Amino acid sequence: MTDKGERTTMEAEMEEYRIEPAGAGIKKGLAVIVLAAGFIGSFMGLGIDMGKFVERLSNVGPVLRRMAAINLTILPDIAAGIGISMALAVVSLLAGAVISVILAFLAASNITPLPILAAAIKGIVAVIRAVPALVWVLMVAASIGFGNTGGMIGLMFPVIGYLTKSFIATIEEQGGGAIEAMRASGTRWIDIVLKGLLPESIPGFISWIAIRFESNIAESISFGMVGVSGIGMLLNRAIYQYKYSSITTIILVIFLSMFVIEILSNYITAKVRK
Repeated sequence: MTDKGERTTMEAEMEEYRIEPAGAGIKKGLAVIVLAAGFIGSFMGLGIDMGKFVERLSNVGPVLRRMAAINLTILPDIAAGIGISMALAVVSLLAGAVISVILAFLAASNITPLPILAAAIKGIVAVIRAVPALVWVLMVAASIGFGNTGGMIGLMFPVIGYLTKSFIATIEEQGGGAIEAMRASGTRWIDIVLKGLLPESIPGFISWIAIRFESNIAESISFGMVGVSGIGMLLNRAIYQYKYSSITTIILVIFLSMFVIEILSNYITAKVRK
């Protein structure tokens, strides 16, 4: 017992006075220097004018005082805008989810009918995920014009990129020996999918859709800045017209809406995972 206590004490002392490997301090110093140089170089390259920033700090107080009010007369317009934004998010989410389910079953390594097809789908999904949602909306708008149609189609691309990858991971966790047994018995590919994998994967699919819904709402709101209808367009208009009380009201409604959506999303996800 005494020997064990002595060893513990010695180990604690050795840990306290542990000597770092040679060169460790130099590496840390170089890392700090590189980060500092990167920060300074980026700061100077951006041409940030700190003098102007300090000079205009005096404007913050008056702006905040103007925003310390709400405009209840625009609540009907806000309700209509929120409805449009949510409708865009729901339609694009459900349409994208259907496409994602099909792509996921074609690309999942444990069920794909053609490995080369699976590789192609995963590559396309990687490209879709690499492009920001706003860029997709702008590209669609350049083709068919701004509006709800362009917003819906533009939103579908990031949905497909996110859900396809997530659904593939869910599908690849299912099946196992059951898939091999069904294949050995001569079961068709479509029957393996519909009767073997799909029922087991649905809870996971619902969970991912609920998680994505929150992001879809946020993106549909931000698209108002580029001409897509909804609460985002209303906020953009209020900002350009310097209607501070309207800006505050819209932001509060957006915050409350997103808070409720997050609670619902977490509730659905928790129920599905039980």
